[in-house]
Amino acid sequence: MRAKSLAAASVAALLPFVSAAEAADTAPAGEPQNVLRIVVEGVKSQRGHIRVDVCPMSDFLKDCRYGGVAPATPGVTTVIVKDLPPGTYAAQAYQDGNDNLSVDRNIFGLPTEGVGFSNNAPVRLGPPSFGSAAFSYAGGEHTISFKLRHFAD
Repeated sequence: MRAKSLAAASVAALLPFVSAAEAADTAPAGEPQNVLRIVVEGVKSQRGHIRVDVCPMSDFLKDCRYGGVAPATPGVTTVIVKDLPPGTYAAQAYQDGNDNLSVDRNIFGLPTEGVGFSNNAPVRLGPPSFGSAAFSYAGGEHTISFKLRHFAD
């Protein structure tokens, strides 16, 4: 499934993405299925959902082709992305506490919901580069983990 992502409009727009809807495709019987588990740490409450996009370089911070969603669980939430082809990707996640399918921001443009990137890529005056968040996925079953950051509560 594809999801619309918000374009990076300014340096203050730290995380310009809207997560993909829950991946619901299934592989035909008997065929192996590629499954990426994303363990998201730093979930502050059970409000809403944790939304994750998994993007190749061409889609990073734009429209991501792959993603998943799971109900928020305080502490750690695992999101599953199915049928991900082998490749190099970067993952971006946020806690959508009000289920409005976007990262809420304060008047200064800082996210008011927890956000994070694979490799715990640093967020400075804008989103991280693809290279700092990139990881290789060889197919099959694999797990990555990273933390949500909270900038403005």
